[in-house]
Amino acid sequence: MAVINTITGSKLAGCPVVVEVVRGNIDPKATFHRVRIVATVGNSNNQFEFSTPVGNDTIYNFDVSSALRAVLEKYGYQADQLGNYPAVSLSVVAYDDYLLDGEEKHFGPSTSADGGQFYLGRLTDRERLTGARPSSYSRKPASSPEIVHVGKTLLVPGAFNGAPSVSAVAITAQTAATAAYYSIAAPKDSYELRFINSLGVHESCHITCLPTTEVNIKSEHHTIARQETLTQFSRGVTRKQDDYEMWKMSSGPLDRQWQQWWLHEPLMAEQAWLKVDGQWLPVHIVPEETTTGIDRAKASALTVEFTLRFDINGSPFA
Repeated sequence: MAVINTITGSKLAGCPVVVEVVRGNIDPKATFHRVRIVATVGNSNNQFEFSTPVGNDTIYNFDVSSALRAVLEKYGYQADQLGNYPAVSLSVVAYDDYLLDGEEKHFGPSTSADGGQFYLGRLTDRERLTGARPSSYSRKPASSPEIVHVGKTLLVPGAFNGAPSVSAVAITAQTAATAAYYSIAAPKDSYELRFINSLGVHESCHITCLPTTEVNIKSEHHTIARQETLTQFSRGVTRKQDDYEMWKMSSGPLDRQWQQWWLHEPLMAEQAWLKVDGQWLPVHIVPEETTTGIDRAKASALTVEFTLRFDINGSPFA
């Protein structure tokens, strides 16, 4: 019968997780033969089937990462809920399905193979090509200290050697001498931005608000139909909605490595929150259509500017 040979790939469900199966030897008179696997993710309520027809090959590969993501992505992140990151187990069994004398037959299942624990997140294409792995659940560079603002917190992801972990560090004047970040007095329009990075954990950075803000208000015009008299008329009314605000933000001055991090981590984040008046508000990070990287024709400092769109209507201020 079909036997599971190996389960290979990253422990991050955003990358391929490949189950290698050696097909079984069945009656050569069979008119149809396929290899089928059943992947159990987390518990028996989450079972997924993958199959392929058998040809001349002996070994067949199945990517089961879609099954892992289907379960993991049900998890809902919260801005201030740290350390409780989703993880699911994976076990797989294999079958040979074939048709003999017009009757469908099943050979198996094989002994269950345990793939271990898997987490949300993904490796970059470069990491997959080179075999490199991040040292922590953050890709912040070490080319220069990160500029952080006194009086705010900073989320520091843990080492990349097991389950994801993140700790919150309060930034005070005493932290200025650390190698990882350099603290400065908070600018007038300083904010803490938290987001889910590409490795599937919370991360944060400190940003400043530029003078420009926008409010996107949609208006619908229509007329109320009612019985008219000599002195009463049908009137036009306007319905207004979606008065969410959009703020222009800046990363502040950066070197080349930090600019690369901004372009490929925060700007690509799908979930983010901004702390306004002590409250974490959901936002969308909206990059410009094109974001300028290095311009060697200019000697100006490198920065990244982007727009934050609030996911709430009305004023974000208390």
